[in-house]
Amino acid sequence: MIKIGDFASSAAALSLADYCKSQQLDVSVVVHSAEQAELWCAPEHAELVVAELERFLLNPYADRYQAAAWDRAEVVDSGTGSAGLSGYWQQLWTNGGWFCHLVWLSTLLVYGWQQVDPWSALAALQLKPELGLSLEQGWRWFTPGWLHFSGSHLVFNLIWVWYLLGPLELKSGRVVAVSLTLLVLLFSNLAQFVMVGANFGGMSGLVYGLFGFYWICGWLKPQWGLQISTGLIGFMLIWLVIGFFDLLWISMANWAHLAGLLAGMLCAILLIALNKALTVQR
Repeated sequence: MIKIGDFASSAAALSLADYCKSQQLDVSVVVHSAEQAELWCAPEHAELVVAELERFLLNPYADRYQAAAWDRAEVVDSGTGSAGLSGYWQQLWTNGGWFCHLVWLSTLLVYGWQQVDPWSALAALQLKPELGLSLEQGWRWFTPGWLHFSGSHLVFNLIWVWYLLGPLELKSGRVVAVSLTLLVLLFSNLAQFVMVGANFGGMSGLVYGLFGFYWICGWLKPQWGLQISTGLIGFMLIWLVIGFFDLLWISMANWAHLAGLLAGMLCAILLIALNKALTVQR
């Protein structure tokens, strides 16, 4: 498959893809968000798909595109629902690489472990006060991120990991995604442990780190495609401040959130500086 183009609307990309498929052209859409999608096709159909893309851009609301989208809706609605479910899981899968999938799967497995034997899960993965800041059993500086203490806590974090980590892995590469994840988890867990104690868990520190990374990259390097809306940034910052004032009905790892945010921002600055240095050398 080869990439034909980027769309600022996933609905538009899907509409064009529906029509191309109705013409027996081998195309697929990678949806990153409602505002970002990619159109891919088989190499032998590239010329025809490009020509159709040009026609689509001139009149995206033409009857033939609307009819193709309507036909797809009828097929899905008249079935048992399995087609829609398959499409949902396909979108979930294509939104990230194997590292994002590994984080998702391992987090779900750990949550299942917590439901079966919570004490052994905590004993194996939580930080231990008696070890202090020692590097003994060093995995514990990362593993609290995999502990979640309610279904809503788990779902909230996994949604943001899917939304942020998956596209980061696809656009910036697996090395960046893995390095950022480990660094943010390390610093967020360290800050929470030093300031409060070992009784915490969750991926929220990582989520804030990803937000910080996207924030700086979107501001300084918009061409990298790692952008996030100012509304979401504002929401997360307000949520962070509210957490420190202890105005919520839940206990939050506020220092992990703050340290994660700062670590993500710092990683973005360092990556941009490294990219600039390498560009100058070339």
